[in-house]
Amino acid sequence: MIIDRYKIREQNETLVLSTIIHNASISRAHISQLTGLNKASTSAIVKDLIDESLVIEIGTGDSTSVGGRRPIQLSLNKNAGFSLSIDLGYDYISSMLTNLNGEIIAEFKEKNFYVRKDNVIEKIKQTILSYETYYVDCKFRLIGVTLAIHGIVDQEDIIFTPYYDLDQIDLAFELQQALDMPVYVENEANLTALAETSFSTNKLNLVSVSIHSGIGAGIIINGELYHGRNGHSGEVGHMILYPHGVACPCGNKGCLEQYCSEKAILQQYRLLKADDTRTLYDLADDYYAGDQDVITFIEKAAHEISIGIRNIISGFAPGVVYINSPLTRKLPFLLILINNCIRSKFSKEVPILTSEIGATASLLGAAVLNLQNFFNIPHLHFSEEPLEKLTRVL
Repeated sequence: MIIDRYKIREQNETLVLSTIIHNASISRAHISQLTGLNKASTSAIVKDLIDESLVIEIGTGDSTSVGGRRPIQLSLNKNAGFSLSIDLGYDYISSMLTNLNGEIIAEFKEKNFYVRKDNVIEKIKQTILSYETYYVDCKFRLIGVTLAIHGIVDQEDIIFTPYYDLDQIDLAFELQQALDMPVYVENEANLTALAETSFSTNKLNLVSVSIHSGIGAGIIINGELYHGRNGHSGEVGHMILYPHGVACPCGNKGCLEQYCSEKAILQQYRLLKADDTRTLYDLADDYYAGDQDVITFIEKAAHEISIGIRNIISGFAPGVVYINSPLTRKLPFLLILINNCIRSKFSKEVPILTSEIGATASLLGAAVLNLQNFFNIPHLHFSEEPLEKLTRVL
């Protein structure tokens, strides 16, 4: 058997770096204990990581019970580079700058910007430049830009976007040509799932349901983002709720998102009230005021959403389901109504929660994707909870 020593060295360096990232402060001896590498190998790898400006020494820790020198503590050099996330909604663009530890440095949202193939590249360039003062003087500058797309994405290729025309251009390629940095493109719901597994929970099997202009789901199986064939996994908004129902841009009729997306619910509420200026906050006010028409409407919407969630639980058996949507943030009673509709023994065992990271989920997930690629580490976990044990070795 031929042993690739360079490959082993690379794997060991990734193991040491991952251990440092997942511990705010750690000594070389503790790294050696956690990784199983001998002290000489650990020290050599740490030296290389310090030389590469990825790791810094941050002082000394406590000595052991038997005395001796106090160990030098190590930490990720979190401000040696920055990650940029951009969420391209159909009528807005949001962006977020994070450091190498996933901490938010700056963020901005521009509303009423309608994303199109002929304006998106210039807008992204402007967005990158707007953050330049943060990263211009650091070692790695921008480590990457990840774009959250509301549609189907297959290996950086935008396949289908029902509410804008970005599927008509090779966005990743054109940006790579224009920018001297890595550019990644991923489905928005997939990124919310990455964020949840990295920042919210220790569960290695979860589904994040994203309800905005459409409905999608990001699926994490054994710690890995599941894409399915040609990136088509998680298109739960195109489950058939009502055969022969409302036509959907996907070509079907009666799709779930034609009835239960944020956009659809707001449109139906405005029709109900014959007032195009009504907002979700108005809907909440009417519900709490006891408006029977609105109560009936919302109970029906909750039942329809619960059908989709029950199907998701039956199909994937996740440890937890997160709902990421302005609907559950602005209408908190909606989650209670949805849970009340879940009656199956198998479904009731699975917690259905509103995402605590909320509107930032897709942007934080985009940061995770940038960091995974930069560090070459497939699992990054920033939650205080320890990860469930993986069923395979990384």
